[in-house]
Amino acid sequence: MARNASPRGLRERKKMRTRATLIDAAAELCLRQGYDNTTVDQIATAAEVSPRTFSRYFPSKVSVVAAITDDLDELIAEAMERLPDDITAYDALLAASLEVLSSRDGVESPGFRRMAMLIRIINGSTSYRASALALRHDVTNKATMRVMARRMNVPVDDRAVTLVTDVWAVIFSDSFAGLGQPGNHEIAPDVICARLAATVALFRNTWRPWARVPAGDRQPHTSA
Repeated sequence: MARNASPRGLRERKKMRTRATLIDAAAELCLRQGYDNTTVDQIATAAEVSPRTFSRYFPSKVSVVAAITDDLDELIAEAMERLPDDITAYDALLAASLEVLSSRDGVESPGFRRMAMLIRIINGSTSYRASALALRHDVTNKATMRVMARRMNVPVDDRAVTLVTDVWAVIFSDSFAGLGQPGNHEIAPDVICARLAATVALFRNTWRPWARVPAGDRQPHTSA
């Protein structure tokens, strides 16, 4: 006869369900009424928990929205694990991100769908866009940080890991700014992959004497 699940196991599963419910509620509300018009109390009510319970899972509204991409973080981490160790952290992040965000045989990937959801929320908000580090390492990217630390052979809380993560957050923020808004490109796999690759290329160019960088390589993307 199978043993009953331990109380600790049941508690952990309940916590995971509550966390997932809060994330889903935040995503649904922000997409429907906008991030700026969504409150922690509304998210808690939609998830059928108290604001106090919400605070045990997330420190802020920003953190629960950023957690929409938890599974994206896991997918990118898995892709990074398969890459050779003799490339830079940024090259590894770019290659893994492009793999996860690209469409396959014309079908949108799960990673793209999560990223697109977050882009719609951020680009439809004034207050969220105000933070260039909206995807900071303290609210997301945990799996990616662990893989990065292994690749760098340093502890996960090493300054090098947090620095790369913060820089990558700025690259993401810049790459996807304005997407889906009037006068700009639509949110599509080929668009976000092209803009991300272009922004990383521009970032690399900033390490060269600027006078030697071709003028056409100085802008990562333009509006549609």
